[in-house]
Amino acid sequence: MASRTLDELALDLKQRRLAGDLPPALLVGAGASVEAGIGAMPELYKLAGVADFKQFSDFIANRTEAERFRFLMSFLQTLRPQDVSPGYRALAALCEEGFFDLILTTNLDPLLDDALAAARLWRKDYLLLVNGVLRGDRLIPLLRATLPRVKVIKLHGDLFHRFMAWTEAEMEQFIDDLNPHLSNALAGRDLLVVGHSLRDARIAQIATSILDASGVVWYTHPAQRSDALPPHDRVREVIGPTAAFEPMFATLAGKLDVVIAPEPGLVERSRGTSPVETEHPSLASEDPRAQTLDDLLAAVVGVGDHGGQAVATGALIAEPRGILCDLYPLGNVALGEKVPVRTRSGERWDVAVIRRLTESPFGPVLLEAPAGWSPCPVSVDASPVSVGDVMRVAVFAGERPGVSSGAVTGVEYDLRIEPVGDVEGLVSLHLALAPGSSGAPVVDASHRLRGFIVAGSQDLTHPESYMDPASRWHAALSREASPRKKRKRKS
Repeated sequence: MASRTLDELALDLKQRRLAGDLPPALLVGAGASVEAGIGAMPELYKLAGVADFKQFSDFIANRTEAERFRFLMSFLQTLRPQDVSPGYRALAALCEEGFFDLILTTNLDPLLDDALAAARLWRKDYLLLVNGVLRGDRLIPLLRATLPRVKVIKLHGDLFHRFMAWTEAEMEQFIDDLNPHLSNALAGRDLLVVGHSLRDARIAQIATSILDASGVVWYTHPAQRSDALPPHDRVREVIGPTAAFEPMFATLAGKLDVVIAPEPGLVERSRGTSPVETEHPSLASEDPRAQTLDDLLAAVVGVGDHGGQAVATGALIAEPRGILCDLYPLGNVALGEKVPVRTRSGERWDVAVIRRLTESPFGPVLLEAPAGWSPCPVSVDASPVSVGDVMRVAVFAGERPGVSSGAVTGVEYDLRIEPVGDVEGLVSLHLALAPGSSGAPVVDASHRLRGFIVAGSQDLTHPESYMDPASRWHAALSREASPRKKRKRKS
């Protein structure tokens, strides 16, 4: 076993997303719910008028599913579901940003569901799978499907499905029925354990199966290591008060530059307008635009081909409609020339160049959108960005997009890029990018495109990448007259 810090966990998560590797599966236990305001078991014993777990098992075993639901309905949820705790809001934001995509939870409450809803993950973005309700043989095809991206498996059932495991026999049966399918589905994944002691041997078996399959288990706890995990060189332990559920996820979000959405309703109350008007303006539109990370990833394509791999990245934009990419890695392609593109779902097309700008060596270039391909396009915001603005970049790395986040560190930046020469008017970003980042879309917190990458750094220690801002080229690409002002060279 090896001791690790939250900084090291954050770096591991950042490196996975940068490379397009699978994030670790996340196992969440009762510690998360207790910290978020759900009563602990002693409080439940008091409610049932019993002294311990054995007596409670006898109490609950003799009740029907409907009786259990009525008895537990108020206990297993907060009085105000819209008041999502900071830790759960941070976890939902990390899921929305792509740091987690598979969550296993022993909790029966709806706290995670409420958090995902508050983070604007739509039903197309996440899938709730309830053990006992779901057929075990359907688990593997659902988990391996690209969409919905985020999957949540409730290992012990769910309050609102009125199907819950409470007794030892019920919990054993639930996990025994699922385990053969779950072990196959988790093959090749690592695991992060939060809020669970692993004292339940059936749940601990999930962690040991990861180790048996050559995976890594990260175990976190605010006070002590787990005796349930065997000594192993692929166990990473993060122990200490900051490893409790609530502070840990809020800290991780900060270290990973993830913006946590405000509590629901704050924007609407302050502006006096409806949620549709403030947060989701495109919901009423016949041409919906990208609003979530999943929308962005669906709109990202690999551009060009070298040895079966994309050489650059592009993204479908709304105005003017087409796939926006960088001219330089395409070798100064001509209008009408065909360029290969591929999506994360495996579709491949040769599409024509329909527009290009040549004032800069980076273009941009606009490719036609393939017929029948209909992701939500990314809206373009051509207003200037400011130092400190947090941006994220989606790079088609390998066979799937990876994502990086970081802040703007400089605007109107002049840079010498070899062999291109001096380039004016760039924006510098504090983030690292995988190879193939040329042309990658740079979006803000509202998923509006603010530019595209022309030079990417792979240095995680001192990352500095550069984008060509939409404020410089968007008007010309849209064929709207907008004379470019002469810039004064910076020393």
